[in-house]
Amino acid sequence: MRTLSFLGLDAAERPRLSATSIRQLARLGTVVRWPGLLFAAILSLAVPPRSSIGLALVLVWVTLYNAWGMIAISKADDQSILRIGRALTLLDTVSYFLVLFVFGGVGASTSIYAAYILLIVWMVAYDGAEGAMLCVGIFVLGMIVLHAALNAIYGEGFGSRDVLLWSLIMVVAGAILAAYDRIVIGGVLPQAAGSAGATVETPITSATVPAVRLSPREQEVLQLVSEGYSNSMIAGRLHLSENTIKTYVENLLSRLNARNRAEAVAAASRQNLI
Repeated sequence: MRTLSFLGLDAAERPRLSATSIRQLARLGTVVRWPGLLFAAILSLAVPPRSSIGLALVLVWVTLYNAWGMIAISKADDQSILRIGRALTLLDTVSYFLVLFVFGGVGASTSIYAAYILLIVWMVAYDGAEGAMLCVGIFVLGMIVLHAALNAIYGEGFGSRDVLLWSLIMVVAGAILAAYDRIVIGGVLPQAAGSAGATVETPITSATVPAVRLSPREQEVLQLVSEGYSNSMIAGRLHLSENTIKTYVENLLSRLNARNRAEAVAAASRQNLI
């Protein structure tokens, strides 16, 4: 059984997405955060924050870690990109509640809580049901801490009704997203389809489909990957830039239909490419 580690990747865990897909998802997150920052700034014109300095600090905080994310994603190898994506999403959950606190819970307009569902979607994309459970748990804890802080500092009273109602909504949303992911995207249906077609397609495929044709340079990169070289080590060995090697590796993963280096090496071995 796979266990969820907050930022790490368990030894026996197989990423649900290819390294290329994870990188694209993480990059999309860095793009989406910029209009999110703009929205928070515009919201301050309609709903004056409890602390303008507090809002400014939160906006600077999000700007800094989003800029870090953009740099880290561009430099990360395939083994660390998932950890970076998870870290950025968890930082988003913290920033979400900081914004709510600065705006004092946004007054009577509690519908802003619904925006948290986007973070659940992101965590489900990274970690499936485990990601949904983690994100929903953070929401429940965050709501309790938020309302307790508002009560202690501003004397607004603990909004137990809002905490209970929106926690229930997030539990239901998380369950629906996790079930959809399990059945449609990464679980039951793809496995069932694969099992149904395995007895018919596997012999034909192995007999008729030729091995992937690689260029000499791709062959060199694949060989070094199979020997355990990192992107930076391969770049030094072949006298190429690390970004160039990263592109080669991502192309190899795509062409070999692999989600990570280990699967790529196994697929290449089956096709006698190494």
